[in-house]
Amino acid sequence: MSLLHRPHHDGSQLYVSNLAPSLGELVTVRLRVPHQSASSSVWVRTINDGEPLFVHASVESHDEVETWWVASVLVHNPVTHYRWRLTDPDRWITQRGCVLHDPTDAFDFRLVAYAAPPQWSQDAVFYQIFPDRFARSVSAETWQEFPDWSLQSKWGDPVEPDVPLALTQLYGGNFDGVAERLDHLEQLGINAIYSTPFFSARSNHRYDGTSFDSVDPLLGGDDGLIHLVEQLRQRNIKFVGDLTTNHCGAGHEWFNTAQHDEQSDEATFFTFSEHPSDFETWLGVDSLPKFDHSSPQLTQRFFEDPDAVTQRFLKAPFLLDGWRVDVANMTGRLRDTDLNHEVGRRLRSVMAGVNPEALLIAEHCHDATADLVGDAWYA
Repeated sequence: MSLLHRPHHDGSQLYVSNLAPSLGELVTVRLRVPHQSASSSVWVRTINDGEPLFVHASVESHDEVETWWVASVLVHNPVTHYRWRLTDPDRWITQRGCVLHDPTDAFDFRLVAYAAPPQWSQDAVFYQIFPDRFARSVSAETWQEFPDWSLQSKWGDPVEPDVPLALTQLYGGNFDGVAERLDHLEQLGINAIYSTPFFSARSNHRYDGTSFDSVDPLLGGDDGLIHLVEQLRQRNIKFVGDLTTNHCGAGHEWFNTAQHDEQSDEATFFTFSEHPSDFETWLGVDSLPKFDHSSPQLTQRFFEDPDAVTQRFLKAPFLLDGWRVDVANMTGRLRDTDLNHEVGRRLRSVMAGVNPEALLIAEHCHDATADLVGDAWYA
């Protein structure tokens, strides 16, 4: 049977009356059944407090091509699972499509009663900017001295393909260069920018930050970012930054303190097998020590303090519109420890406290279903 002739439901607005329901609300769900897949009865199976319940669906409309069935589903839990069952013959409709066997609950559709992502993100068209490579302002005054770890390159020089030069080659792109090219970006039809990390670091990608307190002077410092965001706001373009909650750079001030003082608060931010030289990292990369989110001191410094990085750059004068979190799938996870969901919830909570319209996006490199419960990462 072709796809056009199979029953269909996909959880979109056409099939669900409210994509952001409240707890206790009744939501109408719809199923399209072509006549080639006709069924004598249709049911919706929901899960309430872990127990499956069946709701009978009724015919909403019928024509020469298809029948539309509807049912009301109670949003009984913050995440309410549901799927369709058709009879004669027995079939199940889940995110896997139409199958003749009872699939696992992992493929159920979901109604989520947690706060929805900010409305502006629903039609956002993002443009990703790698600050060093996008544009260099002709008036830049910050590009006087290259760091000792870097390879100075002219704008037209070829990109080095191999490590370590691929990571240390700097062209001098900065935020003023971005601000000078906003007409071009607007003409592309974008209304949001996502920038890779802008903190001081020892690489061109800056995922190895040496501090979370200020913007890299090579990019124009704090003033450069503030000026860019001001220009973007005048054009109603959002700006989302990039944050590493899983790790920092080996040159980060926190890690330097941790290595020099085993009794310091900062020493609890990381996991040392043997202090100071044997520590957990991101995938064995020594330049990226991994955070230990079981540390109350790290929680306080990274999230809870009013001047913590997660809050500070969402406030004036920076006014970022959210964070994209690097390797969020690994954050808080190490062998038998899994604090990933706790970290995501905490981050979303502190962000909402500063700006309820802030967007939180998680990088995930495989099936993110288990991590997208609804009360942490938006996507």
